[in-house]
Amino acid sequence: MGMLDADALVALLKAGDYAHSLIANNLANVNTPGYRALRARFDEQLDAVLGRRGELLPGRGIVVEAYRPMFGDVGADGNDVSLEREILELHKNALQMQFYLAALAARIEKLKLAMMETR
Repeated sequence: MGMLDADALVALLKAGDYAHSLIANNLANVNTPGYRALRARFDEQLDAVLGRRGELLPGRGIVVEAYRPMFGDVGADGNDVSLEREILELHKNALQMQFYLAALAARIEKLKLAMMETR
């Protein structure tokens, strides 16, 4: 797959934003009895909506699904949120979003250079 196009990068940033909000919700409920952590899932269907050159296929978008993973470390109060696991997910998601932003900035710079060359 080549470099992702701007539409795909924006869609990935939106998906990452949704994942961030789920992680924040998990962190807010770390001490709520019976609360079960949520995760965002979109990696599995990403290949299905991207063309060979990294562009979003016409009429396709990245659908983000919230799901509840089955963690084995459920507390006595029924809560399965682990502060350490959520912080790790938060950092992982932040790094992915930084990558998408850097790739989008590179695409914008290429467009700027192309426009300047045509003057």
